[in-house]
Amino acid sequence: MSDIDRLVAAIDPVPHASEQGQDARELFDEIVATPVRARRRVRWPVVVPVATVLAVAIVMGAVFIPADAPSGIAPAAALAFQRSGDDWIVTVKDLYADPERFASEFRARGLDIRLWITPGSPSTVGHVTSRTLSEGDGIEEESVACESPGGGCAVSFRIPAGFRGSEQIWFARPARPGERYDSAGDADATGELLHCVPFRGMTVDEVRAVLAGRDGSIAEFRVGERSDPAQHVPGDWFVQDAVPTAPGQVIVSAQPDRVKLSPELTTYVEKKMAECPRD
Repeated sequence: MSDIDRLVAAIDPVPHASEQGQDARELFDEIVATPVRARRRVRWPVVVPVATVLAVAIVMGAVFIPADAPSGIAPAAALAFQRSGDDWIVTVKDLYADPERFASEFRARGLDIRLWITPGSPSTVGHVTSRTLSEGDGIEEESVACESPGGGCAVSFRIPAGFRGSEQIWFARPARPGERYDSAGDADATGELLHCVPFRGMTVDEVRAVLAGRDGSIAEFRVGERSDPAQHVPGDWFVQDAVPTAPGQVIVSAQPDRVKLSPELTTYVEKKMAECPRD
C-alpha cells in the first residue's frame, strides 16, 4: 500500500461528525508523511512558498552516461559541490538520479547524508516534504527564486564542511508519466486540478465535469466508515474531500448525504476562494 493509499484511507466519511473538518485538514498535513523510520523526522508543510524552504535552480540537460560506458568516461555528477567558507553549498543537478548516487557523492566528501527525490503533486514540487532532525546539524536550505508550482526546482543545501552526523532528506519533484505521487498537497492548492473550485459539497457529477474540463479525472473513490475503495458511486453523491494521486487524477471521498463543513473548514475554503480570480 502506497503512502497516498494509506492516507486517503484515513478520511472519515461519516456525515455531520463534529470533528470532520479538523480531520480533513489533518489529512492534508499528513499527506506528505512517509512510513515511520527509526529516527525522528520533521514533516515540512507543503504550502509554504518554495523560496522560504528551498533553493532552486532548474538544471536542464544533465548528461547521463551509463555505467557500462567506455573506461575513462565518468557519469555526470548528480550533485554540485561548491565551497563557501566553512560550508559546502550542495545543489542537485539531476532530479531523477538514484538515491545511491547522491549518497555516494556525499560519502566521497565524508558526509553521511541520504537524499530522496520523489514524485509529488504540483503544489509540492520543490518543497522538502520530510527530513530527519539531528541536534545541531547545521544543515540549512539555500533560498533563491523558483517558478512554482510544478516547476523543475532543484534544491540547494548549505552543509558544514565538518559535519559528522547523519541526515535523511526527502523533497518532491515533478511526476513523470505513469508515476503516482509520493507526496500531495491540497486538491485545491495552486497548480492542482481543483484549484479555485469549492468542490467540497458538490456532487460527484459536478466535480467530474470540472475535472474533465481540466483534462483530469477521478481515479477512484473512498466510501463508508472505513473509507473502502470503490470504482464507481452514483453521480448524485456528494464529495467530501479529494486527494491528488497522479498527474491528472484525484481520489475522491464521497457519501450519499450532503456534506456539512465545520466552521474551521468553511473559513479555510472561503480564504482559498478569496484568492481566486473573479469572473
